[in-house]
Amino acid sequence: MFSFSGNLLAGQHDTQKQRTPPSKPTPIKFPVLQPPEPSNSKPPDSWTQPGVSISRHFLRLRKPSDVDKDTLALLNVTFQPECDIETLLSSLPHGKDAFLPPTSWLESPETVPGPPESMATLLCNGRKLPDQREFHARARELLFTNTDAFTSLTRKSNTGQTPLRLAHFRKFWEGLDNLAYYWDTSLDEYLPPVPEAANECEETSSRSLPDPTQDQGQEAERDTGDEPRKKAKTAETAKEETSVQAQNINGPSNTSPNADKLPTVQSRVIPARAAPPKTPWAANMESQGKPLDLSNGSYRGYRIGNGAEMPDQYRIDCVRAFVEPIAWAFGVTLSPHRRPPVLTIERVRFPVRMSSVAWRQPQDRTKARQGCMEGPVLGVQCRADVNFGATGRLDAQSTLDAVRELGGLLLLAQERAREGKTERRGGEGKWWTAKERWGGGPGGEVGEATGATELAKEVASKLEEKPVERNRDGSKARRRPTPSEVWKTLRPGNPLWDPKVTYEAVGKDRSVAWDNVFMVSSLNHHISLLKLCIHPAYLDYITEGKLPEHSPSDPDWCSPKLSRTRWFDLFNVDDRVEAMRGLWGIISYLMRADDKGHKDTAMNE
Repeated sequence: MFSFSGNLLAGQHDTQKQRTPPSKPTPIKFPVLQPPEPSNSKPPDSWTQPGVSISRHFLRLRKPSDVDKDTLALLNVTFQPECDIETLLSSLPHGKDAFLPPTSWLESPETVPGPPESMATLLCNGRKLPDQREFHARARELLFTNTDAFTSLTRKSNTGQTPLRLAHFRKFWEGLDNLAYYWDTSLDEYLPPVPEAANECEETSSRSLPDPTQDQGQEAERDTGDEPRKKAKTAETAKEETSVQAQNINGPSNTSPNADKLPTVQSRVIPARAAPPKTPWAANMESQGKPLDLSNGSYRGYRIGNGAEMPDQYRIDCVRAFVEPIAWAFGVTLSPHRRPPVLTIERVRFPVRMSSVAWRQPQDRTKARQGCMEGPVLGVQCRADVNFGATGRLDAQSTLDAVRELGGLLLLAQERAREGKTERRGGEGKWWTAKERWGGGPGGEVGEATGATELAKEVASKLEEKPVERNRDGSKARRRPTPSEVWKTLRPGNPLWDPKVTYEAVGKDRSVAWDNVFMVSSLNHHISLLKLCIHPAYLDYITEGKLPEHSPSDPDWCSPKLSRTRWFDLFNVDDRVEAMRGLWGIISYLMRADDKGHKDTAMNE
């Protein structure tokens, strides 16, 4: 209700002004996995051994360090080496040339009329296939340099420079700006301690606070040149920011002549620290009360912390804002699960991490306004793990990270396999969800002294007429059932499927049994595109714990194939453009029309 968290964020710092140095930067390291050798020709022996099952193994996992190579060996996944975008999409049935945009699309398209309406290629949702114009309109916003884009966010362009137009990827640049305060080391400059700084700091702390009217006069006489992208919080601005906080809580005040010129405080996400304060405003008040201490050295640059201190929500928002403009071009929207994302392993539910999911919007506008979705199309998983191998356990950390990625991919595969099926809730059709407890007769349970007298009193109390409680609008108030009434209610377990989602394997090749599941994985400030080729017989074994009665024709059905690209740096222009090309090709393939009406029309360069 109150925007108390608005002042807590990293304030807007001047990159050229000296300030207290932040934590040392977090090294950028990624998992280095050495997976166990899978069994491709037949199911692994652990699947057929008595007393050994995947669910029992996962139930014995008490902490993340319990995940080891045996966990990967039970899943029996074939990990293929890292590849480029072309190799990732070359194994698709229709080939990469039909969906992956060529590099020539990065150039400005010629002013030629588009294809006639009758010749336009349609997607599976009835929309037209996005052409080069739509691709270039989005890609050119990723070609801007980080400094120019960050400057345009404050609407303070350099002298003689035309302001950049950020439309499709504006939220992405805002999210990348937040990431820069923890990861961007391009301007890092640690200055040695100043000997006189300690004495000056003591003298400053002994002085009394300056007069507010004198501070306002000094502020008016300052040079009004180019404002920095971020302003540092110093002792000079502490008084002004304190007055802003008072105005936010108690309303505007007209006692100060410059009250209308005070900067407004924007409400943003609170950054997590290694040791957060007990009260949300304690950290800000502490930094305002203390003078700037440069006795231990000073710092100039972007950062206010390191990657380990960055809130995980910053990474989620940035990656989602990167995928969203590409998905919108195909009529796909991103939304997190409205039900807890759980992976079913032999009818045992395990929670997995899934930051967001791409869903296809229904063609019926009424259903779309009601929040109905179709899919899933692909998933987005962001993880907060940093500095792999710092504790000397690189292999264990890499194995844990691989299991987390596989959990998200298997969840998407299970949801795509729900096409044409109905959910079977836990206990549905069983006697304990249909028959009344204790035979359904009057009285309490065994051991309770509830007799006919007590039952008669209950019946008499129910017959007494009581005034009906009404809400303010006149509607009947809803009475919350008591715990005993909830316990006596017989019904199956709560559903896990979203009733407003039409589960469908969007983009699956109907001519083959295998399904290609795609996911965007994110670590640090990088993303990687993953593809899992999985057989339905393997998925049935993971979900139900039963091997197929008749062995499938494909001998390698028991080992899914996991392919991935390299890690693309979102701060690098070439990397994020290449990642956009890959995402564009993946979504174009998944959103293609059905094979019956689809024609492989390669993109003309």
